[in-house]
Amino acid sequence: MSRRGPCMRRWLAPLALVATAAGLAGCSQEPDSAQLQFLSLGTRVEVSVRDASDGSPRAAAEAARAEIEAIDEAWQPTRGSELGRLNEHLAEGEAMEVSDELITVLERARQIEAQSGGRFSPAIGGLIELWGFSSAEGPLSAPPPEAKIQAWVEKAPRVADLRWDDENRVTTRNDAVRLDLGGIGKGFAGLRAAEALREHGVRAALISLGGDLVTVGKPAERPWRMGVRDPREDSVLAAVEARADESVFTSGDYERTFTHEDRRYHHILDPTTGYPAMGSRSVTVIHEDPVLADAAATALFIAGPEGWQALAERLGIRHVLLIDNDGEAWLTEAMAERVELRHEPEAVHIE
Repeated sequence: MSRRGPCMRRWLAPLALVATAAGLAGCSQEPDSAQLQFLSLGTRVEVSVRDASDGSPRAAAEAARAEIEAIDEAWQPTRGSELGRLNEHLAEGEAMEVSDELITVLERARQIEAQSGGRFSPAIGGLIELWGFSSAEGPLSAPPPEAKIQAWVEKAPRVADLRWDDENRVTTRNDAVRLDLGGIGKGFAGLRAAEALREHGVRAALISLGGDLVTVGKPAERPWRMGVRDPREDSVLAAVEARADESVFTSGDYERTFTHEDRRYHHILDPTTGYPAMGSRSVTVIHEDPVLADAAATALFIAGPEGWQALAERLGIRHVLLIDNDGEAWLTEAMAERVELRHEPEAVHIE
């Protein structure tokens, strides 16, 4: 059904966190708490330990940091990293033995790629390079030639084109495969960091990966609450509640963009067309699995207002907030129970 205006219940308590507008807030200075801020995964990362039980909160936060930085170092799609070396071998048609960790993420990526009908695919590294979104100099000032885009689409590189054996030797049957784990890497890093915190006895903590969030337990006094960025304004679009051991991931069209001939282009590329997906402004997902939440936010963004519902059902995602290109909000019924819209959208659709 559709409803006019922000037909959501109001929170009785103020936000404990505005992740996308002001970073982590309200971090206490109790003896069993600690907070780390550092740059990794191409963004600002914050680990906020609220309750470390009998362990050391600082040691727990440092262990989480080590997990995140190890993944960042290995999975940058640049020369010298494990992923960069694998891409070089794939381009030459050669096999390469990789780590168990990389095999694990490739297995998840292949599964989600199949479930999403190819809307999510980390095999689009070549397409990202074609658009200039992986360049240190930033994106292009104009779209790449249509002939080059269509040539890439015709080759249709997918994670499904990869093969690996019991010794982790990875090969491909499609020489156009170039891997970029930007759509799933933060979720995997959040998963590993949360596991490290739990191993150190942490009972309540929050991991912010550039505004994407992974919770460990919850504060004793209330659930986690956080802000979702408005795709068109420097403000908070919505307040979202996350419960214990849940993750909140957002894909938006506002991070890497350029304008050409009065048309705005962004970095979320649809593997089925080779062009940026233009039906959505942002998608926010809540799920217990940060890896799935990360990948699903991208896939649902690409599916857009016409296809997100069926895809969410296939992926097992119950909590979705999508802002379409007309500024209308689309929510699942489950998400409507968790969100307060702070701005009046063009319309609110609860499905």
